[in-house]
Amino acid sequence: MEEFYGTEEYFEKKVSNYLSKDADEKRLSKIAARLEYEIRYEFICHERIRDECLENLFEVCDRVISDK
Repeated sequence: MEEFYGTEEYFEKKVSNYLSKDADEKRLSKIAARLEYEIRYEFICHERIRDECLENLFEVCDRVISDK
């Protein structure tokens, strides 16, 4: 099953592709910043969808940090 852009599953896959088991917050921060930039400035969509994508991204980042 393919994840849709902006969903929590999509961001979980993206983040886990970049992070190893010993991931640190600094590296996660860089990944999140890249994805946030992409959502804010390169992803063309309605503002409501953009907000939902950002919320999903931040939720996944919080989850990754708390799972460490």
